[in-house]
Amino acid sequence: MRNKFFWLGVLALAIVAGIISCVSSDTTGQADIPAPILPDIYDYPDYDYLYEYEYQPEPIPVETPDPGQLDLHTDTTFVAGRYAGFLTWGHFHHPAVAGPVAIIESSVLDTYTGDILDIAQILDYENIDKALTLLAGAILTQAPEAAPYLDEIDSTWLTHIVMDNDGLRILLAPDIALWDLGFVSVLISYEDLDESFLLGVELGLVEPPRRPMVALTFDDGPAVYTAMILDMLEAVGGRATFCVLGNRVHHHPDTLRRAVALGSEVVGHSWNHQDFSRLNANAITYQITRTSAAIEEVTGQPPPPIFRAPFGITNSRVINTSRDLGYSLLHWSIDPQDWAHRCPDWIYDNIMTRSIDGAIILLHDIHTTTMEAMERVIPRLVAEGFQLVTASELIAYFYGELEPGEIYQGLRLPWGETNGVSLNGGSSMGAPYYDGMQYHDGESAYDHGTSSRGHESSWGETP
Repeated sequence: MRNKFFWLGVLALAIVAGIISCVSSDTTGQADIPAPILPDIYDYPDYDYLYEYEYQPEPIPVETPDPGQLDLHTDTTFVAGRYAGFLTWGHFHHPAVAGPVAIIESSVLDTYTGDILDIAQILDYENIDKALTLLAGAILTQAPEAAPYLDEIDSTWLTHIVMDNDGLRILLAPDIALWDLGFVSVLISYEDLDESFLLGVELGLVEPPRRPMVALTFDDGPAVYTAMILDMLEAVGGRATFCVLGNRVHHHPDTLRRAVALGSEVVGHSWNHQDFSRLNANAITYQITRTSAAIEEVTGQPPPPIFRAPFGITNSRVINTSRDLGYSLLHWSIDPQDWAHRCPDWIYDNIMTRSIDGAIILLHDIHTTTMEAMERVIPRLVAEGFQLVTASELIAYFYGELEPGEIYQGLRLPWGETNGVSLNGGSSMGAPYYDGMQYHDGESAYDHGTSSRGHESSWGETP
């Protein structure tokens, strides 16, 4: 029995040895695959995943691409305590690109609103030719090497604009205009800029474009129609001069205060409309000073040192007394005789056909017909391009500071000529005119006295 168990054990060992021999033999001629050295299988429940991970092929190395080179420059400015300018320019270099790529960015920030300004808020594209002309001139003086390219100049050259402390800086990139020159920077000074630079006037960097101006002057008020005329002036942003009688000032104090608040001026026209040529120096002084005191009492400020004598009549005594008091005298260059011809069409036609730059127009705000004429005259003058200014403003522009004792009457057309304004079907009355001494309507003449300043420009020339 014992031998039986012995031979069974030998047989079992032989079977096991045969199995091991089959498994380990190289029947295909391939190299043995080493068994993986694994940690305890219980540490890795997902054994299949671990086995596959251990035998993934080695990754093929890939060369890191060249990131290229970026060269940038920046410039910032702060103008007028409000606008910040930012300018960035430079190049990007890369082996895959034939040449450097130009990079340029510009912006103007309104620090009050937080808005980035559009180019249309900086330049007036309706006047773009003026801006291009200034740019071309700046290029010729500051970057003459770019002169051969000026034939190609157009609005794209104004793409990158920054407000600098001294003017508008314009940067031209190679891909915009000047291919061979790289970046070109030019500066247009604020002094050279005109209305094409929209922010210039607002910031006080550019003088506003001057438009022709006339001064409407109204005598003998204030009256009920004065407030209505102020309404018309306010509607168009206009101003006028009201030559008031001292004894009427306290009848309409609110109207006069409003006139001053709107930018118009109130000056004297005597106390009670007496002919100064018939008064002595003391009486003239009384008429002027008492009226000025009444105006200051009502408006809260002294009137400008100029007055209009009743009827425009002056003589040496009037002039000398005015000079002693520090006052100038205000006359006119256009008289539509609204006091005589109570016809709105007549008044309108005479003003519109004779108004020129520098004219001072005589009117009376005590007549209904004058007020009715102003309903057409005031908006039409503005539509024709005129500024409606005070007499003092007009005199300051054409003559300078007021000089005591001088007479200012403004500019006028030559005798009998008109300015060519179409009346668009207005009245058929002729073309009357005022020659500085007399009003001519083909039938009569009215003497308005003499004047010293402005007479030399009666032929339409600026003195």
